[in-house]
Amino acid sequence: MTTTRRQFLRGATGSLGFLAAAATLPRWMGSANAATLNGYAGSRVAVCVFLLGGNDSNNVLVPRLGNPYSQYLDARPNLGLTLDQLLTINPTGLAAGAYGLHPSLTKVRDHFEQGRAAFVCNVGPMVLPLTKADYTANAAVPENLFSHSDQQDAWASALANPTSSTVTSDLKVTGWGGRAADKLHVLNTSTPPDYPEVTSFGGKQRFSVGGTRKPLMVAADGTLAFRTTATPASAFDLLQEQALQDVMGLQDSVALEASYAGVFGTAQTFARARAEARDAAWNQVASGTRATIDALFVTPTGKDRWTLHLQLYQVVRDLVAGAIPAATGGLGLKRQVFSVGFGSFDTHQNQDVDQPELLAQLDYGLDAFQQAMNLLELDPAFGANAPQSTLFTMSDFSRTLRENSDRGTDHAWGGHALVMGNRVAGRKLYGTFPNLDLTGTLDGSTDDKGRWIPTLSVEQYGFTLASWLGLNTTAERDYVFPNLPGYVQDAVTRGFPALAQKYKLGFMLAD
Repeated sequence: MTTTRRQFLRGATGSLGFLAAAATLPRWMGSANAATLNGYAGSRVAVCVFLLGGNDSNNVLVPRLGNPYSQYLDARPNLGLTLDQLLTINPTGLAAGAYGLHPSLTKVRDHFEQGRAAFVCNVGPMVLPLTKADYTANAAVPENLFSHSDQQDAWASALANPTSSTVTSDLKVTGWGGRAADKLHVLNTSTPPDYPEVTSFGGKQRFSVGGTRKPLMVAADGTLAFRTTATPASAFDLLQEQALQDVMGLQDSVALEASYAGVFGTAQTFARARAEARDAAWNQVASGTRATIDALFVTPTGKDRWTLHLQLYQVVRDLVAGAIPAATGGLGLKRQVFSVGFGSFDTHQNQDVDQPELLAQLDYGLDAFQQAMNLLELDPAFGANAPQSTLFTMSDFSRTLRENSDRGTDHAWGGHALVMGNRVAGRKLYGTFPNLDLTGTLDGSTDDKGRWIPTLSVEQYGFTLASWLGLNTTAERDYVFPNLPGYVQDAVTRGFPALAQKYKLGFMLAD
């Protein structure tokens, strides 16, 4: 009887979408810290878009001029994009038309040219900066390199060496989005109290889990509640809810059952508050704005299997609820993190068919979200404190420059990430684009297939975003990104290029 009840409570908590680690019970309160609002009193959100499976960024951002383009085509006789296919971009500080984007990314190209998007080149999981000689000697190479699950975890956790890392064991199962929430929690005086800073609709779950703060894990369609049979609730729905409350009350003085019941009750409270705030806050937005935003996220004809835009629509609804003050029906959150994701980008074969469709879905979803944010920034519901957002991509890894015999590409390492938003210092390429000469010294590649050794780390990329959200002190930085100080110090000591010696990469506008 006791075991059955415990299993029921655990399952019930999961059905509400709330993540609770089996080994440790959630702690809802975050620790005291010195995070700040960074000069902006309104709501700021960071949205992680995880491209599951390993996106081939070599066909996302392509050099168009001279030897680099010839080398690109030599490595990709079947998958290489022709000049007339590439969407020309003009990054600041580089020759006009020096790079192009995949033809599926028409809207991303427009946002880039308008200064709302940027690329971070050759970024990936790192323990320490590496040369080709370091890699060959197996010096501080990330664990289980080229493995999907391990490299997803490395991106999500910002720990490329979980086995040898000196961070505590409980933090090894967390992600940098969740750890950032641990430190940003003090900025949120929400109603109800302690409402989670992180909400995940998809992507890599570990990214969202903190050491003290736990995320809302929500279905891709936004559902965070038990299924009901009618609206308003039917007699059966009310009976079901009462039965659940009765079961939670039967704890037999067992501490574990009481704890599960407490988690379940908290999840119910948050689910109810979320639903009410989403409706109340959305109704404060001008009706014309709401209608236009709804239209942006309509599924295109023939694309019924697309999911990313639906997840991003739910992010819009949640961030509006967070940005509206609690006194007027919202949640009153100053800082939030969201996670979405889709795939599979594991294009070992038929990449010329599959990747264009995946990138078209990405293009549509990111554009709809950015247009929605542009509208919300002008909506009178928020006054001078309209919500601000930054979208950023992560993926397991990029893929080999050299194509395989199945019209596909294989697992690689460093790749190009995309950031988008009105606070992005856009129309730029940050970092170092890799040398595509696979017949030369291969200083930047692990082998003759074109697996790039990253010249920027996930920690540098993540800290740039987390700092924009409000991470302020050295202690906060080192808690969320524990490998970063050692990485930077090693880059300084060994004389790596100047950007490798920086904690932040500069792609966010200063306040």
